Amino acid sequence: MPDGLSSVLAGLSLRNELAGAHLLLTGGTGFFGRWLLALLRYLNGQGAAITVTITSRDPSRFLTANPEYRECTWISWFTGDIRDLVDLPGRVPDLILHAAADTSATANAHPLELFNTLVDGARRVFDLAARNSSSRVLLTGSGAQYGSLSSAVGVCESYSGACASNVAASAYAEGKRAQETLGALYAQCYGIKVVMARCFAFAGPGLPLDGHFAIGNFVRDALYEEEIVLNSNGQAVRSYLHGADLAAWLLTLLVRGEPGVAYNVGSDEAISIADLAKRVVARIAPHKPVTILGRSEGGGRSFYVPDIGRARGLGLDVWTSLDASIDSMANWARGVER
Repeated sequence: MPDGLSSVLAGLSLRNELAGAHLLLTGGTGFFGRWLLALLRYLNGQGAAITVTITSRDPSRFLTANPEYRECTWISWFTGDIRDLVDLPGRVPDLILHAAADTSATANAHPLELFNTLVDGARRVFDLAARNSSSRVLLTGSGAQYGSLSSAVGVCESYSGACASNVAASAYAEGKRAQETLGALYAQCYGIKVVMARCFAFAGPGLPLDGHFAIGNFVRDALYEEEIVLNSNGQAVRSYLHGADLAAWLLTLLVRGEPGVAYNVGSDEAISIADLAKRVVARIAPHKPVTILGRSEGGGRSFYVPDIGRARGLGLDVWTSLDASIDSMANWARGVER
């Protein structure tokens, strides 16, 4: 956990609200899941006695990479595709945090399969929750649901725009929108409490350095390449929330979020991609150059930053600075933090 976050967690009182709960965590082995497990492990170390069932296609692979969880008796596994989730042995979960989603370039190359997985997986989760009308479910959606954003103001949850529904490239965002509609329907029919999180961009150890995440690629290049090269003009604007902050946000929304309400999850501290590259280099390798090729990014200036006033109303904030996030990613990549 980043310095100072322990005191934040104490102030949030998550240990008390989660004490003795049985949580179903889907997508527990990805970036979101790993930070959630780290936080749950911390809370259990404080006596929370939370039990967690994790869905995964390959638990053994995760445990090989993360051996610290092998002896955790509070963890059990459902092995298989999220679409195969029909029943769980033993106690029905009180809480469900649905974070299963493949955001890789490989998944996006098969948009029909991606859309079906998102929608069918959510249906399996809601079918399970419907067996316990007191269940609370948190859906992890995406800021991509808002569609193309160019305003230099953080987007709020009441924004009426949306992704284009008539193009295959919207499969991920439309799948996330469909999950929210399913959640509303199941809440109406079965009385379950469904909270929606719309997640933006994140940073911290565990974020792939060889994927489609700009900050990860910049950290990799600052460490191992002679220069950092931006093919674009770097004018797109993003913001980044550390994984530890993200985990605290998601668990707080799960237990305190208002059912039927969507909450943006992310930082509201905007930075251009060009300035981000320069910031990463300044923190990691100040002697290396940043080269901006300036190729057109198409359309207007992309501004992918949330308004987080609604989340702040629950006591949530951006606790870990961008500089601290960059430093932690560099240390992790060097093998210092594992």
